[in-house]
Amino acid sequence: MGDSFQLKGINLNQYLIVVNGVWRWRTSSDEFFSVKQVRKDLEDAKWADVPDDPELVWNGWATPKGNLLLWRALIGRIASREGLVRRGVPVADVGCPRCGLEPESPNHIFCTCLWAKCIWWNVLAWTRIRFPAECSTLVDLVRVIKESPGSPIWKRLVYTIVIATVWRIWSARNAKVFEGTFIPVMKSVELIKEDSFLWFCNRAKIKNPSWDKWVVFDVLDIL
Repeated sequence: MGDSFQLKGINLNQYLIVVNGVWRWRTSSDEFFSVKQVRKDLEDAKWADVPDDPELVWNGWATPKGNLLLWRALIGRIASREGLVRRGVPVADVGCPRCGLEPESPNHIFCTCLWAKCIWWNVLAWTRIRFPAECSTLVDLVRVIKESPGSPIWKRLVYTIVIATVWRIWSARNAKVFEGTFIPVMKSVELIKEDSFLWFCNRAKIKNPSWDKWVVFDVLDIL
């Protein structure tokens, strides 16, 4: 257990103390041992080295879970195989389960894997955004998309699609790892269109597009 705490940046010899013969957690204001305070300190230590990322903007048109996943993906806090090894979790194979060409890191899952690139290429072609020639991280890719010219509504709409894309890339990766199910690229692209359409229609308080126009990204009526 001590090694697990150490990996999270907490030294038990410093935090776990005895006061008048009673075990206490050093930062707790309670008289006795506080599990709640231990949990809080673990969470604080877990995110202490997380950088502020200007590329993340909370988007109310997408679901909270979608926003949270994008945030974790941007800062690299995804349970990739490479990340699990760094945390001391034994993993037999750190290679990408989809392409098998590189270690599975967060950026590989969402950006550099050939499978992920194919999804992004199709999604950006659908939204008429040029696919960047050089892009090695998800942060760089999101930045390129956010800097594409367009009205504020168009930009927010595209950002909703970015969140849906990250969501479906992760869902398909998990389906392959945990269920052995292969979801084809174009099936993922179809699901991205469906997810973003439903999110927009249910959460945006502006005129909804028709599905027929949405599938060809004819959104002029709502801009």
